[in-house]
Amino acid sequence: MKIKSFEISGFRGIRKNIRIDLSSYSSVLLYGDNGCGKSSVADAFEWFYNDKIEHLSSEEIGQKGVPALRNIFLSDNEEASVTLNYSDSRYDCKKNLFYKKSKLASEQSNSSQDVKDYLNASLKENLILRYKDLLSFILSTKAQKLEEISQIIGFSEVSKVKGVLRKAVNDLKKELKIKNYYNHISIKQAQILEQIGQNIIDDKQYLNAIKNLIAPLNLSVEIKDDVSIDKLLALLEKPEDKEALELQLSYGKAIENLINFKAFFDNIYSAYKFFYEKCQQIIKDQDKLKKINLEPLLTQGISILEKRLYENDSCPLCLQDKSREELIDELRKRLEELALVKREKDAALDEKNTTQRLFQGALTEIENALKEKSLYLEENSDLRKKVEQIKKIISTASEKIRKTDLLEIDQISSPESFINLDAITLQSIISALGDKKAKIITGKKDDLSFTAYSKIFAVRQSYNEIKLLKKESEILTKQQTSMEVIYDEFTKKQREGLCSFLESISRDINDLYLFMNDSENVSEIELIPLDEDDEFAGITLQFKFHGKQESPPHKYLSESHLNCLGICLFLASVKTFNKLNKFIILDDVISSFDTNHRARFARLLVEKFSDYQIFLLTHEKDWFELVSNMVKGKSWLIKKVKWDHIDGASIEEPLTDIKARIEIKIKNSEPSELGNMIRKYLERLLKDICVNLEVKVRFLFNELNENRMVNELLSELKCKLKDRKCELKERPVFNKLNDSLFVANKTSHDSTFSEHIEDLKMFYDDVIELEGLFKCPQCNKFISKKHYDVVENIVKCSCGNFKCNWVK
Repeated sequence: MKIKSFEISGFRGIRKNIRIDLSSYSSVLLYGDNGCGKSSVADAFEWFYNDKIEHLSSEEIGQKGVPALRNIFLSDNEEASVTLNYSDSRYDCKKNLFYKKSKLASEQSNSSQDVKDYLNASLKENLILRYKDLLSFILSTKAQKLEEISQIIGFSEVSKVKGVLRKAVNDLKKELKIKNYYNHISIKQAQILEQIGQNIIDDKQYLNAIKNLIAPLNLSVEIKDDVSIDKLLALLEKPEDKEALELQLSYGKAIENLINFKAFFDNIYSAYKFFYEKCQQIIKDQDKLKKINLEPLLTQGISILEKRLYENDSCPLCLQDKSREELIDELRKRLEELALVKREKDAALDEKNTTQRLFQGALTEIENALKEKSLYLEENSDLRKKVEQIKKIISTASEKIRKTDLLEIDQISSPESFINLDAITLQSIISALGDKKAKIITGKKDDLSFTAYSKIFAVRQSYNEIKLLKKESEILTKQQTSMEVIYDEFTKKQREGLCSFLESISRDINDLYLFMNDSENVSEIELIPLDEDDEFAGITLQFKFHGKQESPPHKYLSESHLNCLGICLFLASVKTFNKLNKFIILDDVISSFDTNHRARFARLLVEKFSDYQIFLLTHEKDWFELVSNMVKGKSWLIKKVKWDHIDGASIEEPLTDIKARIEIKIKNSEPSELGNMIRKYLERLLKDICVNLEVKVRFLFNELNENRMVNELLSELKCKLKDRKCELKERPVFNKLNDSLFVANKTSHDSTFSEHIEDLKMFYDDVIELEGLFKCPQCNKFISKKHYDVVENIVKCSCGNFKCNWVK
């Protein structure tokens, strides 16, 4: 997609409408002095695509820079607008900026889905490069480079997916750890061992064990599955045994809960110890932890320096002498240090969260134990109180770690003093409950039916729970294994993709840089990925400098070469990523280049980017002339941008065009803006006459020239004619024009004076009369000092038919 034409009105430095038609041109070169509003063109494109202008989004301007978008002389009821017409007219669109209920609003003339899709897709492309953006990537930290590259190539989305996968793997590992299936299964096996004196590992052993338990009873029951075991239990169940069986079961549950609690407690201790050790790493420089809060301030500081809102070569805080690049570099290093501390803090918080989850599991077990009726028997009141005391200790410790603040790390207790739990007492409770459970069985040891029933019931329950636990554990383990395989493969592909991309774009950067610096000692420029703990931690830019591998570039290259590197990076990214748009806007990007590098850059654009539509904006006269000469015959549109306080920025219009517009207005008797247009035409006309006759005009500063330029030119021209004893000096048109200028100046300076069309016609007639004195009607050229006849002392036009005396 290329731009067919664009039109900007009331936007930034452009008050009146400017329009450039590119249908017959491949690219455009715009030249204008600093402050003439030339960059308003780049701003207009940026706003059209991004809905904001990055360098205006400062707090000083407010509202993300929106109030600065409109020309300051625009009245509230006037609209600012940017219109872009494309090589594909389906996307032609005008974007208006206007006040609606005292607030600035915008709307597009073309709201089709095609345009929406196109604008969204264009956000991912690199269309505009300004001088201030050149060093941004090169001076950024390795982590910021990775982030920026990731954003450009969509790699950030891939990294997000990778983060999700890594989290899933870690969560599954933690889930397996917290649920501690191995411990639960061991407890159940111990319960089976207690009942039948052996472990059970499969259904065959399980059914044989049941058969052995009922063998002394000589029952004619076939044991082949759980249904038959249920029937067996129903056969053995006696109402009078119900209470004893429930109590036996309750003791068993309470014991199991307390054993599970003990396992949780052991894991709590390990997790808390890990958390404590992480805190000890942080505590070595606790001030850095507190400085994490400075991260937004440091980030804002970099933004201010990059946008050149602070230009002094000194630190704004300590006032020490430091260049802008040194300040940016220093701030970025501090941000990298803070990022490292932040990662350590996040790791500590992760361990804290794991410890809290384990506490929750332990509390659940002990609360379940306290629900068992066996602990509410009068004879067990002391045991219950001891269990409640353990619950209190755990609850207190859980609350303590919940309130733990990493900014007060020195107050975090060591693992030895964190929980004062008496493990011997806990074990004695478990043993006491075990004795009471055994006593129930012992009391009925002669009742073969009861003994068989209680053992079968306990074995069946434990074995089924083991099968359930194994099934859950296997599912989670398989999920973990699958996720690890997916994560490993994903990481492998991600690495291959990034390395392939970096290799490709590095070749382009290197080629472009060497094109502009072919005889210098820099070569093999590469973007290199950096690893940390098997993870991408960043990207660095390295190169060979005098044959030796070096990095980073700003330690070895001058500002000019760094800017060159920035341009090459931008252009390489354009070639790589701009799939929709075949145009780029380069706004004053060569300020630090010497003449040779400017010439090479111009040649690079012409030779390497001839298939792109280039908008080249510059305030540098030499560079403008160099490019102008280089692109002759290559269908470039070359224009100058001017500024005056009436129209703001405007594209210099050919005299023939202004003349045609004036004559149409006169023909239609339209006085509006006519005086100003005639004044402009007269001003350009006088400049052409003075240039050709080498009339020197006294220098004045711009603001004075704006008011006096035509008078000044007329006066100096008349003096020159008088000095040369030229017969034209006596023509009354000079005085008439001086008088008519009142009409033009009054009109152009927002005076309350209402000009009449007849006055303007007379003014224009005087201008045409003046033009007729100096311009040949045959060759249409001005009489010129270039055609001075030293014999006759006359100056002539190029055909020689139009002449006047030039005797000193």
